[in-house]
Amino acid sequence: MPSELRQIVFRPNEVVAAIAEFHQRRRLAIPKGRVVGLHLTEPPEIRATLSIVSDDQPDPIPFTLGSEVLAAALIFYCINRGIPLPALANKKLRRFEDSIGLVITNK
Repeated sequence: MPSELRQIVFRPNEVVAAIAEFHQRRRLAIPKGRVVGLHLTEPPEIRATLSIVSDDQPDPIPFTLGSEVLAAALIFYCINRGIPLPALANKKLRRFEDSIGLVITNK
């Protein structure tokens, strides 16, 4: 039986939006302020660190998410925008330079 392989690549601003929406929806704490940077680590454990500047602190506050939370935020982002994702497919993160991709394999 053939397999389907899809890649959905998210630009940095979409990653930031996905993280913000996911945390707001789940009522998870996130530092208040303006995001001034996004750093993605190399595989195999891709993490995202947002640099957030608040009104009362001059130095950016790092806010790091593990790959599981990051993947969940990107999946949530797709669902909210009507991007179809097969529920039972394997999903994993992949780096594309300064962007991140969600690789979906449906067997």
